[in-house]
This record gives sequence, C-alpha cells and structure tokens, in this order.
Amino acid sequence: MYCGLNNLGQTCYMNSLLQSLFMTRQFREALFRWKYDEKKHPEQQDCIPLQLQLLFAKMQDLGLVNTDAKGLVKSFQWDPQESFAQHDVQEFCRVLFDAIQQSCSEDEEFISNLYQSHSQSFVKCLNCQNESIRNDLHMDLSLIVKSDFLNVYNESLEKALKFYLRPEKLEGDNKYSCSACNTKAEAIKGTRLTQISDILTIQLNRFEFDYTTFQRKKVNDYVSFPFLLDMNNFLKPYDEIQVQDNVQLLIEREKFKQENPKPIDEYQQWKPKNRRPSPGEKEMKKVTFDEPQIQQVAPNIKQMFNNNLIEAHQKLQENWSRIQGKQGQVYEKEKACFTSKQSNNPNLMLTADEAYDIENDMLFGNVDIGELPEVEDEGINQVKSKNITGSAKPVVQNQQAEEQELILEQIEEESHNLQLQEDIQMYLKNGPNVYELYSVMIHSGGAQGGHYYSYIKSFEDNRWYCFNDHTVSKIRWGSIQQMFGEKLPKYNSGTSAYFLMYKKVGPLSNEKPAIPDRLKELLEKEVEIQRQMQERILFERREKEMEIKIRAFYKNKDTVIKARKDWPLSKLKEYVVADLNVREEDENTRLRFFDHHEMIPQETFRGKEDQTLLQLHFTEFKSVVLETKASYEKFEDFDPRILNLKIFVFREDITNDSFIRATIKDDKTILQLQELISQKTGIPQESQIILKKYKFDAVKYSEQINIKENLEKPLIDFQLGQQVSLYIEENSGQEEFYWNQKFDADKYRCTVVFNDPRKNLPYEVPDYCFQLVIDSRSPLSELKERLADFLGIDVDSFMIKRASKSNQELKDLSKPLRDNGIIGRGTIFIQMGKPAVEGFFNVKIALGGVSQQATDTVEFDSEDLFDIVVQSDWNVYQFKQILCQEALKQKQLELDPDLIRLRNKVNVKFGQVYKNEETLLNKITEKQKLCIERLKVPENPDIDDLLIYVKFYDIKAFTLSHPPLELFIKPQTTFDDLSVIFQDKYNIPRDLIEAVKINNLFSFLITDLVISSYDWLPLKYDQSQIGRQPWFIQRDANFIIIRNAKDVPEDLSVLRVQAEQIIATDKSDKYAGTSLTRAPIQRTLEKALKIKVVKKEQQPQLDAPQLEVPQQKTEGENQTNVEKVKEKEKE
Repeated sequence: MYCGLNNLGQTCYMNSLLQSLFMTRQFREALFRWKYDEKKHPEQQDCIPLQLQLLFAKMQDLGLVNTDAKGLVKSFQWDPQESFAQHDVQEFCRVLFDAIQQSCSEDEEFISNLYQSHSQSFVKCLNCQNESIRNDLHMDLSLIVKSDFLNVYNESLEKALKFYLRPEKLEGDNKYSCSACNTKAEAIKGTRLTQISDILTIQLNRFEFDYTTFQRKKVNDYVSFPFLLDMNNFLKPYDEIQVQDNVQLLIEREKFKQENPKPIDEYQQWKPKNRRPSPGEKEMKKVTFDEPQIQQVAPNIKQMFNNNLIEAHQKLQENWSRIQGKQGQVYEKEKACFTSKQSNNPNLMLTADEAYDIENDMLFGNVDIGELPEVEDEGINQVKSKNITGSAKPVVQNQQAEEQELILEQIEEESHNLQLQEDIQMYLKNGPNVYELYSVMIHSGGAQGGHYYSYIKSFEDNRWYCFNDHTVSKIRWGSIQQMFGEKLPKYNSGTSAYFLMYKKVGPLSNEKPAIPDRLKELLEKEVEIQRQMQERILFERREKEMEIKIRAFYKNKDTVIKARKDWPLSKLKEYVVADLNVREEDENTRLRFFDHHEMIPQETFRGKEDQTLLQLHFTEFKSVVLETKASYEKFEDFDPRILNLKIFVFREDITNDSFIRATIKDDKTILQLQELISQKTGIPQESQIILKKYKFDAVKYSEQINIKENLEKPLIDFQLGQQVSLYIEENSGQEEFYWNQKFDADKYRCTVVFNDPRKNLPYEVPDYCFQLVIDSRSPLSELKERLADFLGIDVDSFMIKRASKSNQELKDLSKPLRDNGIIGRGTIFIQMGKPAVEGFFNVKIALGGVSQQATDTVEFDSEDLFDIVVQSDWNVYQFKQILCQEALKQKQLELDPDLIRLRNKVNVKFGQVYKNEETLLNKITEKQKLCIERLKVPENPDIDDLLIYVKFYDIKAFTLSHPPLELFIKPQTTFDDLSVIFQDKYNIPRDLIEAVKINNLFSFLITDLVISSYDWLPLKYDQSQIGRQPWFIQRDANFIIIRNAKDVPEDLSVLRVQAEQIIATDKSDKYAGTSLTRAPIQRTLEKALKIKVVKKEQQPQLDAPQLEVPQQKTEGENQTNVEKVKEKEKE
C-alpha cells in the first residue's frame, strides 16, 4: 500500500495533487534527476524542488503509512493561516508548476517537457482565406461542463473538448478587419491543438455564476470521461471531429427538468464535513462488487458463467482440502492468509487466473458456456506454478462468499485491463496521440467549500487506489464511473470528478524510479534529525512527567519540595528534613500522607522507604507530614479502619464551625458511637440525635443515623468515609431538626461587601472595607435598612449601585437580593445622593453627526452636552421636545424637535435610530449615552425603517464619495428596489450597478476592495430582500458601497500595486487627520494563492511573479491565464 499525506488544516486540495504527481512515474523520475546545488540554489529548507524530492523519497522509500508535507509547505514561505485556507486544486497546480520552473534553470526544467501543450489561436478571413495565427502554450485545458448563460451542456469529456475547439463566426457589427485584403469581412475565429504534452491535465469546470440567484453554484451534472482518450480525433479540423451525443441521457434530463423544480441551494442540503470517507473507501469496507462490466456477454449468459465458475471453484477447494488433510499438517498462518480479503494464497490466485483464462476464451469464441472443465483431484497438480503445502479446514459459507468476491474482482480487473490494451492498439492506428486516464481528482461538496481526494491508477500493478489524505485503499475501476456526476441533479452540490490527468500510452516501466544516492543521504540525514528530535521531545516529555511538587508539613511550618517520581521515599525525606531545618536522627523521623485541610495524618510507609514516589502513588501537590519521636518511643501504626470524627454540637448561640475531634473504628456500632459522643459532649445517649449531612441534596439536608433499627449496625454500613462530620443535637420534641434549619439558613446566607460612602471615593477606586451577612432571599429594602443602621446615615440619603463598570443603580427595593445577582458573596457600591425612582433613568446627551473629514468608512464626531433624567413612559418625540428645552436652558443651544434625530451612541459609533412614535420603555438603560443629530429637512421614518449609509466607489480615481448617502429602507426592500434608488441618486444605469455590504466597519480601508475578495452583487432584477441572505440587514447604520460595473478593469494588477503601496507606506494624505484616533489595526487580508520562491542571489525572500488567480472561498472556477501574465511580466 502507498503512503498517505496528513491534512495540515484544509490542505486536501494540495494532498490530492501531490499524491497524483507522486504516482506519475515520469514526473517522479524527472524530479529525482534534478540536482540541488548550494551555490546557485537557496538554503535547503527554502528550496521547493528539493523539499518535493525529499517528500517523494520519503513516501517511496521509508515504508510509512502516512507522512506530511510540512517541509514543502515551509519552503512555500506560507504563514500558518495559509494551511487553513481553502483553494482550488487546478489553481494550486498552476502556481506550484510555476514555482518549480522558477527554481530550475533552463537545462534543468522538466515541467514544460511533461505538461506543456501547444495550440494556435487563428482568425481566418472568409473573403481572402488569409489566416492570422498566434501560437499559444498551456499547461492544462479548462473545459465547460454546463453553462446556463451560454445554454450549453456537455455530457461527455469528448463533447466538452469539441466545444472548446468550436470556432466562432465574426459577422455583422463584429466583422474582422483583414489586413491582407484591407476590408471588413466575415471571418472564422477559433483555437486548434497542434501538439499535446505527454501528461494531459484537464479541468472540468464545475463552478459557475448563477444569474438568477447571483451566487456561485456547483455544477454536479453528469459528465462521462473515457479511460482511453483518442486525442488524434481532436487534432483534426473541427468539421472532421467525431463525437457522439448521449441521446438517451439528454431525453431523460429534459423530461426531469420539466417535472421537477429548480435545484435546491447547497446551504439547504449539504453541510460540509471534515474528512468524509470517499465512496471507494465505503465500498472497500462493505466488500461488495458489481458484476464485471463486459459488454459482449448478455446478463443471463454471464450469470450462468459465474454460477458454473463458482461451482468449479468450490469443488476445487474441497479437493484441495481433502488432499492437504491427508498430509495431516495444519498451519494457522496459511489459514489466516487464505481467509483474508487481501489473500495471497497461491491456490486462490491461480484459480482466479484459470477462471480469467476460461472467461477470456469464452468472450472471444473459443469455449462454450457448457464446456467448463471438470476439476479432478489431479487438477491441483496441473496448476501453473508452485507446489502447495499445508492444509486448510473446510471452508465455511462466509469464507466462500469472500473468495467468490475476490475471484470476481480479479476477473473484472483483468478483463478491464485486457480490453484497454486492445483499445489502445486500435486507437494507435489513428495516430500516436492516445492517452490513458490514471488520476481523477474529486471534489465533494458545494461552491462554498468541500473536500478533495483522488482516485489514482498505479503504474506498478495497474490497480486503482483511493488517496484520501492520510488513508490509501484499493478500489475497483468501476468506482471511477461513479464520479461522472448525477444524470438528474437535484442539488447544487455533490461528489464528482473535477481535475483529470491522462498519460500518453507507450512503453513505461512498472519499477519505482531510482532514488539518487545524494538524495538518499539527505533523506537519511533528515530522518536522523527527525529521530533525534523526536527522541529529545520524548525525553523532555518524560522528564517533565517525572517532575512533581510535594507539599510537606512539620508542626507549624510547611514547604513545597520539587521532587521526581523516580526518587525513593528516603530521598524525599532527606529534602523535607533539610528544607524544614529539622534536627533529628533519621530513625526518629518518618513521612506519611497528610490531609492538610482537615489536619489529619493518613497512610504511613512502613517498610516502603526504598520504593519510588511513583510506586507509592504520589500525585502533584500531594501533602505529607514529617513526624518525629524520641529515641525510646515507637511510631504509631496506621489503621485504615479508624474513622476521624468531627462532632458538631448544636447550640442556640452557635456562630462558628467549632467542633470536637474523636476517633473510632468502623466495626463499632451506633450504640458504641453514642457512648463516645456522650463522653465527649455530655449529652445522654437516649437524648442524642446524630445527623449525617447531605452535601448535594437540595431537598433533604440530612439523615438521622441513630434510629432504633440502626443501633446494632456497624459504622462501615453507613459509608461514612475516613473523614466524618456528624451533627449532634438534643431531642426536645422538636418537629424539625435544629441543624436542618441552620443548613437551610446557610444555603441562602450571603456575605455583602461594601464601601464607606462617606469617603466620597469614585467607584473606579473604591475601598470595600465593610461586610455584613444577610439572607439572599431578603428584599433590597431590608439590606438598605441594615446598611443605614450600620453606617448611621438616613436610609434615603444614599444609593445602592452595582460594583461593576456600568455602576448601574439598583432601584427596585422590593426585589430579592438573589434576583439582583447577590448570592453567596456579593459586592455593592454605595454612593451618597438621592436615590432614583423606578421608571426613571439618568442618561448622557451628546451632539454630533457624520464626520466632515473624508474617511474610507463612516466616522462620527460628537461632543458631550449634559446629563438628564428620562422617564420610561415618554415617547421619543416627547423626549426630543424636552431635550430641546434643556439644550437651550443649559447650553443656549437652539434646537427644533422636528429637525433632530435621536440615536444610541456606543463608544465612537452611532447606532440605533429612535423613531418618534416609539416609547422609551425597555429601550433606555441607566447611564446610557444618546446623541442628537441635526437635520436639514424634517424626517419621520416608520418604526420598522432602517438607516443605511451608502458610498460610491470611483474606481478610476480610487476614491470613495463623501459624505455618505443616508437612506431609510425596510428589511423587505429588494436589491432590485435599491437599484432604482441608486440610479436616481448616482445617475448610473440599473444594469451596471453592483454593491457590497461592508461588515468590518472599524477596520475597513479602500485598499481592501482590491486586495480582499468581496462578492459584488448586481442589483437589477434581484428579488432577494436586504434583511435576508446574503446581507441580513436587521439594524441601523449598515454600510454599503456601490460601483459602476463598466469601470471595472479586466486587469486589476495596477490597482493591486497601488493598494499594496498604500499599505506599505501608510503615508498617504488621504488618511491623515481623520476624526477617529485609533491604533493601527492588524488584520489578515484574503489573498490569492501564491508561492514565494526564494532566490540564492536575492535574500531575503522575494515573491514569485504572481499568477494572479482570483481568490475564492470555493475550490472551484479558475480564471487565470498563465501565459498572459508571463507576457505582461516580460513587458
């Protein structure tokens, strides 16, 4: 089995391509021939071809189940986040090939030799028959599967290839200006293939833009592709290319289209999962196989053949078992191999070979079905090769079924490969350009994300394998056909082939390429370095695990000893004695476990002084106590059956947790326990009530254990544990135990910590110097009265506030403390002043508006005016009138209630707009900040209207309009409605208006429109509501940017350079003097996939000339033309 690759985050696209390249013998062999030269190449860790060599050598030579491509990824100069970004496999293929080419000199370059095909773009004048030709190079072919816009559906790879080569007629207004005949004439424009590379890579473009929903979608429609591709057919003139339509499929699709609604959006159906098993892996687990797909045999004849074949095989097994049984030799190993699904048993394999020979003769007319040979006892000796020794027990039914499946699988694979060889010979008669499929890269998911894996045919054994990240498994060749897509797709998601690799047929060794000695040496060094690193990490981890901290006590002193688990106990004692400065003879000291919470000595270690702390079950911060004795004394032995009692006796005036200590053995009875308690407390046995407390029972606090039927029971039956707390009270005929009443009070007991308000310290730096205890079920009024008595001040002269940043006043005095969050232990802030009345709020008022300084976002300026008390039953317009009066009174500021807008203010941003008809109830909180905006004209928006800000993006000037347009719209407004509004406001035709919603308002810069990936939405005809997907506008102050689609250049490289310069220098006057002062914001920009190539003569690293592949979250459509980019770089 082959080596898998671990997923480093979301690198399935990279793994599937690397595994396909590894299984391409020509690529692996050419890569191994490349030589690293430290004089002209960068450091080894930065050299991409070298790291790829080491990865492939590791996958081939070390026999690993799986490994990872961390070294290769590091040579890409990627930051850690890049491994968690989804990319397109074709995009990665182009960028990787370009990086390898840049790393190689011209005489070392092998990528173009293997993958570069030649084509011609031509325009043929129909008037003078002159052709204008341009020669093109390409690394892959990107073929259209389906396009609603072009009204095209190609149900086969051959048909897609023909569509790719289809010429276009230039006529009418689009006539061709011919330089040969000097006229505007009709012409034919097209592409023709002239030379095809040894490795042909083809992308089935399964991602397109849906012009009804204005979103990307995945095309999961059925597209068949052959195991053998006769490219001789596509080197002919277009009119001579022969491709057959799948008429039955087209009829079924048309019928289905009429009977069923539009495909469901992928968000409703498909939820991406991390690392799903591929269909091939599921089939291998089920071990089910389809019938061999042999067209020449009718189903009933084939079934008859299989039955006869299985019957012959069973008889052969019986004869073989009988013959081997006579020898009396039973080998369990042989038996295990024989019954395994991966069996290499010679009998099974040779029987399968014979079965294949029989079927082969039958298929080509050499044998009739009824002529299957009888298998005699001697048949074993007639089998082709090896002498078979050993024996097997009679085969059970499930083993027979597995063997039958293996035979059928072998027949199927051999028949398929034989048919391929015959087809190759037939196609080669047409020319040398015959290609065999050997890699299928599959995308599972939708346009917004998914998973890649590969089906690859091995050049070593001609078997197909599923490479799914770190797992590799065998699959049947029939699994490939399951990746054609869905004939009648219902959803815009699914699993289908996306990127194909074909190799030109011809002599090809089935041996692994030889790894050069120089590379083996590097690999050995790397493996040795990794081994040493792993050993060091393992050693450090073990050393860390051996470290332990022990807390040691002696009399009134304690210390923490940093020890090791492999220390003997005697060594720990030496450190404890030295650290606590104990001067006693060694035989007069000992350690024992210690419960430092209850101050009770526990287990001793008599006779275990030489055992390690690990053997003695020491754990982190385990407590021990050092005991000493006189030389004439003996240490007391530890008895694990002794119970340490803490006896709590109820008194009316009890205010603390005072208790009496006692010990008793767990085999003593309750009666004997009562005698002990009577001795310790003086309470007569007949008057004692002994309670065991329940810690976690909210209903029942305790249980009496000295009831009549328990008196003769031993204490061990009550599962008291070694540390026992017992609660004692005298029986005075009470209906409820006194202790239960105390337990209930303790449950709700709350300690309230508070400050001294007479010091007039601000709440930011209070001095919480007092505390009192109160029942948390008490109302706030009771707490306030107790506080007034404690402080000696009038109850109406102070306020109770939360001790938090909000410093909110607690106004409802009837509310229990626990409902105010004061439970267990709570802190409050007391401030002198008149308490507020329920329904009234203190709020802060400011005056401001949109900043006059031009910025990329929507910034606001404001200045504080005054504080005011607000009544919650006012409506907004009533409040505006009061605000205008107060502004005139306090600030001599004349305001008109019809020409102001009232808004919530959070930090430096303005938020919710309060409408005139709304009441302030449940909308205003204590110390809330509100801002007044002045208006030029009156406005009265509806309650459900939302305020949005709009700026126009002038692409040519690279600026955003200022001030922003302010609009009130409803959540039900459609994008089409917006296009009408923007057409009037900005004088742009509706069909050219595109818009985007900016979410990161605080950090947005105009450069993000170029560098990051934004989904610009055409607004016209789109009936989606702004309150729903994709914008979800449900509140005020959303920021929208619009642009004229006509101004968008085809090449964004100039804008990108300009944006990068702005980010790099950060000195543009455009951003100077903004009203909002803020620190530079560090953010990760969404970038196109690129690999940085480090040059030897240029350190530090330089970016590789970038293949400007548009970044997209989908692993889908790729619109980059590599050759055009290179030509521009040369210019």
